Amino acid sequence: MNNKKIIYTAKQVINSEITALKKLSSSLDASFCQAIQLLYKIKGRVICCGVGKSAKILEKISSTLSSIGVSSFTLDPTDAGHGSLGAIQKNDVLVIASFSGNSTELNNILKYAKKLSIKIIGISSNTQSHLIKLSNVKIIMPKVAEAGNKNLDIIPTSSSTNLLALGDCLAISLATKNNFNKKKFGALHPSGSLGKNLSEISEVMITGKKIPVVKDQSSIQTIVIKISSGRLGCAVVEDKTKKICGFISDGDMNRAINKYKNIFSKKAKDIMSRKPKSIPSDYLIVDALKLMNKEKITALLVTKNNKLQGLVHMHSILSFLNS
Repeated sequence: MNNKKIIYTAKQVINSEITALKKLSSSLDASFCQAIQLLYKIKGRVICCGVGKSAKILEKISSTLSSIGVSSFTLDPTDAGHGSLGAIQKNDVLVIASFSGNSTELNNILKYAKKLSIKIIGISSNTQSHLIKLSNVKIIMPKVAEAGNKNLDIIPTSSSTNLLALGDCLAISLATKNNFNKKKFGALHPSGSLGKNLSEISEVMITGKKIPVVKDQSSIQTIVIKISSGRLGCAVVEDKTKKICGFISDGDMNRAINKYKNIFSKKAKDIMSRKPKSIPSDYLIVDALKLMNKEKITALLVTKNNKLQGLVHMHSILSFLNS
């Protein structure tokens, strides 16, 4: 099998799974909406159960739900039959997936759930299955061709991809309905680079006397000294009432030198940018970086009611993210 054949085979797998995902997209109906409504109103936890490949994918689905603030865990059907049924409580919702819908390992969980009137979201491609018959919400997965040639089309591939995608659909739809946002996500992910990106800008902004500030009547000499001593390549301009009225960057200074022959007769108000970009202190670092890249700038003012609270520089952000 040469490299060309290997790439061809890989692309066939991807194309088969794309076809399967399109079928899944077309199959979504009122039952999916019922599932979202049930999860939205939940007072307990979401318990995910499955067998084989489905169990592995449900672990990811459960983890994603937890990451959007929905308490969730997975329950092994074998363990459930040996005492772990006690983990299921009356206000919980079971999400059970089985492509055949008739996996005997799930029977103990299904019986226990029906006995205690615990809601079940059943996911299966078999409309006549035991799982679907006992489920309160019945999500029917489309039957799809597994990827691979005729000797390999029994390996769960396209069907597994569809289950994974369905889990993402549930999570994102539920997060949207719950008005979940990046700030809330960051609170649940405080560690690692992801957590740092979702930290508030207040964690990295410069405050107090460390902010290079000049008055609108300050001389060019004063501005140069302030920018140099601040080591940020910029200075904030305030009027006599300490209201922010402008911003001077290295770029503004260079443009002024090229524009005015009598540069040393000018004041801060003559060369400053009059509408500097500003953000609130609870702005997320990831959003601040996006704004800097969009505006092609390296610093942002942090303000409240047009009063200066801090200054954040791209170097400070990058240093924080790489620490």
